[in-house]
Amino acid sequence: MRKKLCWVLAGAMLLSAVIFGGCGSKKEELTAESILKQVNENMDNVQSVSGDMAMNVDMKISESGLGMNLTMGMDCNLEMTMEPEVVHMAGKLNLSLLGLSMDIESYTVTEGDKEITYTKMNNAWEKSEEDAEEDEAGVGDLFEELSSESELTLQKETEKIDDKEVYVMTAEISGESLNSFMGSVESMAEDAGELDLSGVEAAVTLRVYKDEMLPASVSVEISDAGSVTESDGTEMEIHSLSLELNYSEFDTIESIEIPEEALNSASAEKEDEGIPGEAAVQNDEPDAENLVGLQGIYGKAPEYEHMGIGYYFDGLEEDTIRDGYVPYEENFVQRDTGSLTGVNHGVSIRLSMARANSATEALGNLLEDYTRRLEDKGLSVLDSDTPSTDADDTVGLIPLVYLNEEGSQIFTVLYADIRDDGSVYMCAEMEFDENGFDDTTEALLAEIDDAYALNLSNIFIDE
Repeated sequence: MRKKLCWVLAGAMLLSAVIFGGCGSKKEELTAESILKQVNENMDNVQSVSGDMAMNVDMKISESGLGMNLTMGMDCNLEMTMEPEVVHMAGKLNLSLLGLSMDIESYTVTEGDKEITYTKMNNAWEKSEEDAEEDEAGVGDLFEELSSESELTLQKETEKIDDKEVYVMTAEISGESLNSFMGSVESMAEDAGELDLSGVEAAVTLRVYKDEMLPASVSVEISDAGSVTESDGTEMEIHSLSLELNYSEFDTIESIEIPEEALNSASAEKEDEGIPGEAAVQNDEPDAENLVGLQGIYGKAPEYEHMGIGYYFDGLEEDTIRDGYVPYEENFVQRDTGSLTGVNHGVSIRLSMARANSATEALGNLLEDYTRRLEDKGLSVLDSDTPSTDADDTVGLIPLVYLNEEGSQIFTVLYADIRDDGSVYMCAEMEFDENGFDDTTEALLAEIDDAYALNLSNIFIDE
């Protein structure tokens, strides 16, 4: 998911650079081509640019048997210096999956014949590197496609952005032009893959500040693009895509400094080992790619302060992903693809899915599996109760106690509730280590009570 996001970000910047940075017609009359010629000449003298970008995508992504509908929106601020060439982006990414929202930030710098990008998501930095020469060639090829195959139309009336008058130009970009565009994007996003966009058309609107003859905005609209397939087998069915890039200031930035935490991050240093951020996953493991993808969409639950939302394969259907609430961790690590575990403030919650005909059956199977995993670590259950379920045997729990490796007593609640058509149960293992409780635990317990319809606060918190 992160790679797809970097792909779109890079595309926004490149599309803008191409449209406003290419060669125009030599005609002197006021036409779309003559305006772009003046913009190009003026941009040659610009040393820095700042602005913002808004993007919304509605699509379906399918890969390795996994299919998922997704709407994604992003708002970010952008700044760029020309010498040295550094691009900084910072903003928020919003996903339709339970209203998930996360911060994202990146720095891209050109060093010799290399283009290096540092990207921060989930409080972890990653580093990628590409050949800058490939990118430059792609930009030139794309502008030639736009100039030769698309007719720019200059709107008769000007418009206003804030208090500034702007020229407005429109064009239709063909699928072949978009293919050239994606060829240049590929070099900016690690393993972005090659997309075939031959059947896609995009409507582009360009705005230019009349007085300064500098770019004001670029907007792109794509609808009903159909399915496009990457070289790695990922299929993206784009229902709609809208993007708007606004230029607000020129020559106001002296320099952009990449923070030390990005330059010295463990993820950047261990890039060759295939360790992305805090997720210590070796790329040669069978589920490594899926694990990284799940790690990338974990985030803080928008309706809670101390709970996070994570995702995992349910293990029952090949293409089904489940979501769940666990204690929020800033340095979260997805442990495996078939379950979700979060640990913080003395509380651990592990979620998984199972087939069963009742809550009692689901809890019995969960207790058996939980006991076996404790025994594998040389531990054992000291005491457990009988299952408590509702009248319909669709929701239930089992309390139990065991001693951990340090000899501390761990109180555990095994919980199950019915899902889907009645044959699937979400199973939760909730462990409470009072030695790890802190000033935040009480608030976390209250949120767990709300999310799981329990009453744990009264057990652990003295009134």
